[in-house]
Amino acid sequence: MYSHLEAAGNVLTNPHCQAQTLPVGSQSPIPHKGHIFRKEKIDRLLEPQIIVNFVQFAFGSALPNGKQPTVEYLKAEEISLFDQQQNFPPGTYGESIINRVMGRIGSDEDFTRLCQIGKNLQFLKSRLFSGIIPLSEQLWQEKGLDQRNNFDAACQHLSSVLGVFQYLNAREVRLHLRDTFNHIYDIWALLDTVLNESRAAKNEPLVSIAGLWTIYMTAHFEMMTERAHRWVIVHVNALRAPLMQTLRQHRPTDGGNRPDALQWQITNSLQVLAETAACADFTICIPMNDYKGYTLRRTGSDLHAADLDTRAKAYHRRLKLVTREFLYRNVLEGNTSADSEGESYYQTSMSQVHAQDQLRREMRGAPIEPVPCEPWISSFASRIESGVEEGTETGIEERQERAEEKAEVKYGFVVYRLTYGQTDSEWDNFVRKLEAHVSDWGKGQTGSGAIKEHLKLHWLDGKELNIAEGDIVAAKHLTNASESGDWSDIEDGVFLVVDAASFASYTTDSYGPATSLLNPGDFTGFLLAVDGSFDPVEGIERPDESPGYSGQMRILGSLIWGDLYSLLSSQTARLEDIWPLAIEHPNLVYVGPTIPLQRLAWREHNDTRWPLVRAVVDYVKGKLGQ
Repeated sequence: MYSHLEAAGNVLTNPHCQAQTLPVGSQSPIPHKGHIFRKEKIDRLLEPQIIVNFVQFAFGSALPNGKQPTVEYLKAEEISLFDQQQNFPPGTYGESIINRVMGRIGSDEDFTRLCQIGKNLQFLKSRLFSGIIPLSEQLWQEKGLDQRNNFDAACQHLSSVLGVFQYLNAREVRLHLRDTFNHIYDIWALLDTVLNESRAAKNEPLVSIAGLWTIYMTAHFEMMTERAHRWVIVHVNALRAPLMQTLRQHRPTDGGNRPDALQWQITNSLQVLAETAACADFTICIPMNDYKGYTLRRTGSDLHAADLDTRAKAYHRRLKLVTREFLYRNVLEGNTSADSEGESYYQTSMSQVHAQDQLRREMRGAPIEPVPCEPWISSFASRIESGVEEGTETGIEERQERAEEKAEVKYGFVVYRLTYGQTDSEWDNFVRKLEAHVSDWGKGQTGSGAIKEHLKLHWLDGKELNIAEGDIVAAKHLTNASESGDWSDIEDGVFLVVDAASFASYTTDSYGPATSLLNPGDFTGFLLAVDGSFDPVEGIERPDESPGYSGQMRILGSLIWGDLYSLLSSQTARLEDIWPLAIEHPNLVYVGPTIPLQRLAWREHNDTRWPLVRAVVDYVKGKLGQ
């Protein structure tokens, strides 16, 4: 089994590679045996939901990159071949075709290609695999990552993406991913043989499901790498812009020919960003060498080699050459000044930026336009369209009626009010504040504007439903709200709760940051997300990967749609998969993908806080004679 703990990182990704465990003796609000929480997870390199999405494509849905190729698709009546109860080949007592495929992704029978990595990287890998960006623009700003004092944290969020693709490009992992793809290709090829015998007998066009598999995965890798790469580069550019402006305008006060402290600080930060962009260019890709049915598009250059180290060395050799060309061009054009002047440092930095831009085009080609949507958004938009019957009339009134009908299609979460001590005015003010927080999402998530109006919170008052205050178990037993005729498709696996803590998080400072070392953006208002299917007696399948999971988790209000709903609807993660990222937060709140600097601040806070809390509890128990 490959362990990412032993993988060689670089100066940018080492913190993520090393941050896989809590050290012995670390305090946490969740008790762990020996105070060690091993944040490792078994990783199926190919995410299981990819098979469901592929089957949808095989029957005519669009590719993950939004394209619709002209190929022979499967027919509706052929769906029975994918039934889990259908033996394959037909007439035998073999496994179903779907079970065979899912087994190749990773199972007890075929576990040789499973990998083991830290939960921090595995969670981010799963969402990147589904095309979901790490942080929306709203969350980026809510955490203050666009501010100079949070530069290091911002860079760690960017380098976490590099850590994921460094893992996927490690030789063992890269070959395991290729072999998994090829094994599944072979299964589809067997299905082609059976299916085309039937089609040939009916004089129908032949189909290649194996060929569709290659087309689909090529498009999927293109979508996930393009979205991840663009997210990193866009934020590198945004972080670089104010630094470049300051560098250009700053004039040292000592009048010497050496850079002063501020210039050193700025140029060091620019170097970090340059290295981040460089690493993104040669790391964020999935080489498809030796993938069955795939023809390499670029060959003959080490810039496009399958091996990551080979690509990196070729990139840096080429970057030095191209940078010198731009520097020489500046000299010829007279764009130089005295060494101490900001313009000189600015021109040198711009030469490197231009060199990277040119090399990026050489290595990766032109950016994909338009930017591929997050697949869950495309799928959701299609559901909205299909949920409204197409009319046969083409008049203005008919079209207007259909537009109004489309506007009424609603999806979302049930949210229970389970705290009753507020006045009507207090509650109304709270709801307005929460709704504004929850609805502020979507920037950076391409296509979100088309679906935002359809995602709503469906409020239920627990008091009116005779639910005792804070009684989450009773809320679970209520009839699923999606049966309401006014709601098209309520999320039935998870519902939300406003309890006393949630109310306080929006109306008081009780759950705010306790010290200036904690980022206020990690301590905004939250709700309680509840796993409707969780059975405390049976527990979960792998409790070691989600220790302390009790079927519920606090989550920032700003993450309800672009994060929680996207992960659930795309089948990227369940609540129990997200829970480990909330364990170290002082208030046990999920605040999005985490980074080492963030968790270190939480850990240091917890190491001080929880011993004090336990001491107070022990003191009170002693006074009470317990």
